[in-house]
Amino acid sequence: MKRIAEGIYALEACGFVNAYLLEGANDLTLVDAGPAKTADALVEELADNGFRLKDVQRAIVTHAHADHCGALSLLLAKHRFKVYAHPKDIPALTGKTAAKGFRGLKGFCLGFYHEQFLPWEPLEVALPVETGQPVRGLPQWQMIHMPGHTDGSLGLFHPGKQILICGDALSNRCNSLHLPESSYLTDPEAARRTLGELAKIDCDILCCGHGPLLRGGAFRFIGKLL
Repeated sequence: MKRIAEGIYALEACGFVNAYLLEGANDLTLVDAGPAKTADALVEELADNGFRLKDVQRAIVTHAHADHCGALSLLLAKHRFKVYAHPKDIPALTGKTAAKGFRGLKGFCLGFYHEQFLPWEPLEVALPVETGQPVRGLPQWQMIHMPGHTDGSLGLFHPGKQILICGDALSNRCNSLHLPESSYLTDPEAARRTLGELAKIDCDILCCGHGPLLRGGAFRFIGKLL
């Protein structure tokens, strides 16, 4: 577990996926939870750092892909907490519709990989949250709709700490900030519009769904992508 700022941590148990822990006054919030196969490791990581799964009262899902939300059903079997997601991703999250396929050959291969190697169980229920809508227990965090990677991709911004958690709206794999390849976007035009909106945010620390965080004037790196 790595400390990003006071009460904000990056979880390391999820392998190639970044999940985050937000420490509130009385409880904890997960932002994503990684794939199903790392659920037990996530619980162990919490315990090793003095946290308990039973103190988690909510999870925010940045988007309904198995590498980011696959562990949730297993965690919920151990301890019940609320799950929030954007309304456009809730049908895929709860198994009522299939997740939208990726584009082209690379997208097909990624989709096949998810199906074969990242199995997961859909959630029974998820609560909708949209841009500007407050989430109880997270009074200082703003929810932001970030369509492009999925129609219902969701991010969180803390104005006071200038920290932006963006899921897969942006990637920092190989220490190079970029939009996901067009094959991995359900709507490339929406992804570019999202990029334009993110560039307007006064963000100092950027936390992506993949790759190391960017610290120190992260808005400049986002702006360069325009």
